[in-house]
Amino acid sequence: MKKVLLLLLIPCFALAQTGPNREYWSTDKWTPKKGMTNEFEAAVAKKTKKFNNTKENAFFTYKIITGADQGKYMRIAGNRDAANFDVDNTAELDYWMKNVLPFAEGHDGTIRWWRMKGNCLNWDNDAPPARFIEMETYSVRRDKMSDFFRFWRNDVKLRSELGYTGVFGVFMLETGGEAFQLMVLQGYNSHAEGMGQFANPELDYVDEYNKKYGWRMHSADRLAFNESILPQGIRVETAELEPEMSTKL
Repeated sequence: MKKVLLLLLIPCFALAQTGPNREYWSTDKWTPKKGMTNEFEAAVAKKTKKFNNTKENAFFTYKIITGADQGKYMRIAGNRDAANFDVDNTAELDYWMKNVLPFAEGHDGTIRWWRMKGNCLNWDNDAPPARFIEMETYSVRRDKMSDFFRFWRNDVKLRSELGYTGVFGVFMLETGGEAFQLMVLQGYNSHAEGMGQFANPELDYVDEYNKKYGWRMHSADRLAFNESILPQGIRVETAELEPEMSTKL
């Protein structure tokens, strides 16, 4: 399966505390005014072509197709460093306010994340955006973070060793959401093909996990992982790329 990039969004004019060596991604969602979806799409496409026409300032737009936010548009940019937030984007923001905002009914607010590189699999910032992305957002108990990441890191290491072809990125909340929130993004180009497969599709994954980490460790680690998540602390959404509203690379 061809590697695909799970591209997130980030209005570059949102400011907050940053880490100088982190790779930043941000998300926000927009709702067009009733009866003005076409106008909103056209305005975003024109703005993107004018201001976001290079790899360094790229934006990508996904339309949410499942979940409570179905129908909203998620503007995406990523792979930014902290210095990017010092850039004066006044002209770009003014253009958005004047030419796009009149067609928007609501904005959910910007959420900024940083990518946890060691917890990702087959991630490639130079790959094209995936046609589809699945987003799993977790709200994790503060005192159970080690349980969450023990299972997650074991899983990533094993999948890599077993030749899993799927692509996913893991993002930790920086600002704009609830504390101790993480988002896992998986990208894929076809529902029929799925998100990825192992080099040996006949293998028993649970058995392989227990062979590597110890007898019945998959059951124990998975239980601890589940218990590290707050009640109603998982949100799953899917979205589809809107090419005309996205940067052409």
